Amino acid sequence: MNKLGINLWNWVPGLGEACLGLPAKVADMGFTAIELPMTVPDPGAALEQEIRSTGLAVSLCAALGAGRDLSSFDAEVRRSTLQYLTQCLQTGERLGATVLAGPLYAGGGKRHALPPDERSREWELAVTGLQELARRARECGMTLALEPLCRYRTSVVNTVDQALRMIDDIGSPNVGLHYDTFHACLEEADLLSSLSRALQAGKVLHFHACANNRGAPGQGLVPWNDVLRLLQEEHYRGHITMETFAPGGLDASWVHVHPEPDEVARSGLAFLRSFFEQHPPVA
Repeated sequence: MNKLGINLWNWVPGLGEACLGLPAKVADMGFTAIELPMTVPDPGAALEQEIRSTGLAVSLCAALGAGRDLSSFDAEVRRSTLQYLTQCLQTGERLGATVLAGPLYAGGGKRHALPPDERSREWELAVTGLQELARRARECGMTLALEPLCRYRTSVVNTVDQALRMIDDIGSPNVGLHYDTFHACLEEADLLSSLSRALQAGKVLHFHACANNRGAPGQGLVPWNDVLRLLQEEHYRGHITMETFAPGGLDASWVHVHPEPDEVARSGLAFLRSFFEQHPPVA
């Protein structure tokens, strides 16, 4: 059975004291995993202790905003980004996490058209930085999962095929793909076909179950039953994680389109549980 998780972004804009009490809530709701939005690389001792006490499996999602970019042409930005991501890995090691996910190749909000030579240089900088990060991840017993983002967030990696090419260029066995249905709805010509290619390549290490409007799994335009059946048929064993956003959060809507955060969490978990109860894993 896959671990069913939720990112704390559902309740808070980032890691901090406001997160205290949320791991216990996540566990009480019946989730089996928790995802930390790594707006800062160190959650603090109190939150780490609470997470450990719940017994929840842990994943980390990098928060690569302004000034965090492994593909930057500025060497100091690359250096500080590598330091931040390394600290995230060290946090993951302490918490027993196995995956650091997200757009690890570049910062979100990086959207530009470059001449071919500069685009090649940007790509190579990302690859080189991730090769070093993969080495550090191995030392921490962790994997890296690269997330394609939609065109409104990045111009570096938007599709599964681009991500698979970058993974191949990196050439490290502990680097794979983070598939997010929200971003795929915007960028893939065929959502199920793109997911199938990634799964059949054996590269999917992490999965975000997000509606096309950032709602919970079971909502929106995503063909949820087909998506989840495909994960089963291709023997995906990683986390299935909700990434929803509280009002004011990273991808929260400007209009009130979702219930309150607790209800979003309960609704998504209920849908996922119901699916897996009705469709036991394929042997």
